[in-house]
Amino acid sequence: MKGNTSIAPPKLPLKFFRWFCNPEFTEDIEGDLLERFEKRKEKGVAAKWFFTMEVLKLFRPGIIRSFNGIKRLNNYGMFKNHLKTSIRSLRKNALFSFINIVGLAISMSVGILMILFLTEVFSYDDFHIKKDRIYRVTTHAKQPGRELHFATSSFYIGNELNEQVSSVEKLLVLREDLYADLKINEKAISITGFYSTASFFDVLSFKLLKGNPNTALASPGGIVLAESVSKKLFGNDDPLGQFVTVEDNDDFQKGIITGIVEDPPINSHLQFEALVSMKTFETSPKKYRRQAKYNKALISDYHVYLLLKENAEIAEIESLMVEMMAETNSKWPQASLTHFLQPMETFVTDGDSYVREPGPSFSQRLIYIMIGLTTIVLLSACFNYTNLSLARALRRSKEIGIRKVTGASRSQVFSQFMVEAVLLALFALVISIGLFYLIRPGFLNLPNPSAKGYQMFSLNIGYKQLSYFFLFAIGIAGIAGFLPALILSKLKARVAFGDASNIRLIQGVSFRRILVILQFALSISLIMCAVLVHKQYQFALNYDLGFATENIIHIDLEGDNLDLLEHEYAQLPEVIQTSRSSKILGVAKADAGIMISEDRSDTIQVMLNKIDGDYLEMHEFKILAGSGFRTALREDERIRQIIVNEELLKSLKLGSPEEVIGKKVWFKSSDYKDISLAIVGVVKDFTSHSLTEESSKSFAFIQLPMNQGKRTSKERFLGRKSKILGIKIRSNDLLTTIEKLENIYREIDPIHPFNARFYDDEIAETYKNYKASYTIISFLAFLATSISTMGLLGMVIFSTESRMKEISIRKVFGAGIQNLMLLLSRSFLVMIFLAGLIAIPIAHHIINNTLLSNFLYQAKFTVIDTLSGLLFVFFIGLITIGLQVRRVALHNPSDILRDE
Repeated sequence: MKGNTSIAPPKLPLKFFRWFCNPEFTEDIEGDLLERFEKRKEKGVAAKWFFTMEVLKLFRPGIIRSFNGIKRLNNYGMFKNHLKTSIRSLRKNALFSFINIVGLAISMSVGILMILFLTEVFSYDDFHIKKDRIYRVTTHAKQPGRELHFATSSFYIGNELNEQVSSVEKLLVLREDLYADLKINEKAISITGFYSTASFFDVLSFKLLKGNPNTALASPGGIVLAESVSKKLFGNDDPLGQFVTVEDNDDFQKGIITGIVEDPPINSHLQFEALVSMKTFETSPKKYRRQAKYNKALISDYHVYLLLKENAEIAEIESLMVEMMAETNSKWPQASLTHFLQPMETFVTDGDSYVREPGPSFSQRLIYIMIGLTTIVLLSACFNYTNLSLARALRRSKEIGIRKVTGASRSQVFSQFMVEAVLLALFALVISIGLFYLIRPGFLNLPNPSAKGYQMFSLNIGYKQLSYFFLFAIGIAGIAGFLPALILSKLKARVAFGDASNIRLIQGVSFRRILVILQFALSISLIMCAVLVHKQYQFALNYDLGFATENIIHIDLEGDNLDLLEHEYAQLPEVIQTSRSSKILGVAKADAGIMISEDRSDTIQVMLNKIDGDYLEMHEFKILAGSGFRTALREDERIRQIIVNEELLKSLKLGSPEEVIGKKVWFKSSDYKDISLAIVGVVKDFTSHSLTEESSKSFAFIQLPMNQGKRTSKERFLGRKSKILGIKIRSNDLLTTIEKLENIYREIDPIHPFNARFYDDEIAETYKNYKASYTIISFLAFLATSISTMGLLGMVIFSTESRMKEISIRKVFGAGIQNLMLLLSRSFLVMIFLAGLIAIPIAHHIINNTLLSNFLYQAKFTVIDTLSGLLFVFFIGLITIGLQVRRVALHNPSDILRDE
């Protein structure tokens, strides 16, 4: 390239120069640039680079033409000035800055947690490519005495829609009672999952790692394993085409591995270990299973998904489903079924509206509560900032006056204070991220009853989340700094040089006092809610159910060696007694049935538990008349006896306990047709269900056969624990006793997991959502109170410093420390008292209508319980105010007044 004289200056930099350069200088400067380029032309490409760099160096104030760009540069300069001024102000008022930054950081850490929580909740099932077109058929079931919304529906309705509705692109049906033991050679594992139609991978976007998505679930016996399960069973071997023996399942005994699917991600509403083709279920040896898909009323076992075409009319499809069920509903109006379509985006976030959800879900009500509580904490911190900023108006009023006198506009003063708020919020954001990592483990460990044992959240921070946090910090700065910036920027110069401390929002009421009252009202409300929820939780744990639960362990029974297992347990010296049952009373609803008087004149709904002959004695039920089941019932023997409670006698008008022994009643349920049973015992009334469940108070016990065999797969998967072994123990070393029980269990049944729980722990587990609510509210109450206390401390410091001369003069005239403390603290304590008057009725309303609205039996709250929030905040406020006022009151007046 050396010596090349034909090379020209680069066009783009030259055009850029002519665009930004002031026309007055363009000709001279351009001439110099071209002259220098000519001298370097022999250097080739290097000459072009030099030319470009010189053009960029010229892009500076003084050379740039006078157009909008200059205005932007001026704005930049003004922003830079605001930034420097804000940093100086924050440094000069270090205490107030510290209080604001710490308060905002504490509240923003909760806000960060809530952002991550909401992001993950609303991202469920986002990995499904066709999510916006996937709907689930739900069922509104009207039953005698109640109405239920099911996340399930019938196979029948899905088939009809697939055949009759042109806007249905694909139909997917899942049945959720898959439970089996897969065995190959000597290795066996237990799996749960779904029976699925062949369209599974056409509708849902789960990643099939091995196998053909079109045929994996098309043939009877086809099994698709989750990747983690496959590795447990086959290790690194290729499982495709491998035959497995299926045990502990009523529908098939042989299967073939047809696919391996990636483990369902944490944000999937479907969680499974295996999928088995629906053809397997439909070819079951049991006739009623083969015919299940044609039963309109069988709505509790099937999840029906529709992949709809673009622009499908949901209302038309729902109207058609009403027509499909019209004939059936007209025959059984007391048990009518209505089907609806639910969009996939609400599967998880509408978890409290439906029963029989197939996987994790989250209560929409709880989402709103958590958002509300987080907002309260954030508002508390924002009030702090607003309050302290307005309190500092005295010190900054002259600064504002000088700015106004020197020509600053109202918008410039406003922007100065907003920049300060943003800067402070960004400092707080950095600290809040560190605080978030401290509280994250506690939140992840909170019990979530809707998760069904699955982990629902990870709360990990990525680049996308960091951008949300930045916007969140700007938003908080806007909320916290807007009012101070607005009010202070409105100050006239003459007022600013005078006394700007008496800023009024409402005539006669200081705006700052309103904020203090609201701030403490929020704290008092949270503390009161936490105290009352905790008391109700303890009330539920200690509620007298009417039977004994202490020192009783429950073990889920699996496999075929149940009698041997119970016999081995009975030999342990720590075991006092054992019994079997189908339900754990006091924890959830028992099975329901219909009881009819012998003359068929009265019919009632009755709750049911299947028990053996030792159950009533072990649980210390009080028998009012008759006896328990005295003789054992063989597996092939028909049940003939029943034990009832007092409420059932009253409902059926059968007479006194002594009179009904030997009387006959008719009974029917899902397991029994119309059969006649003799009453052999009457027990005293007891609570059979949790305190949050509405249920019939009429209760009956029927006998469980001795030779129980293994549970059906349906009973196991749906939690209908018809084979529960209760063990009453007496031991000084519970851990060793549990270890003995586990060792015996593993010797007899090495395949299934050992699942043992104390009865009292199961009752606590029933109310774990209230424990979680108490923990969350208590934590937020602590944060809100801490923020409020710091704000109060700042206000007291500011107030006392502003009144130092007054305090000194009063001391000179003989005022004592107690008089000064009363004078300076009176207004703050009155504000706390007014906050209590506002907070207590609001908190009572929230508790009764939201937090504890599900409880049918509530604890009695005392006056101390009701006033707990006010008393606690009053005590904390008194200490905070007292310490600061006492410190000021002890100052020597001469130190303050000597310069006057």
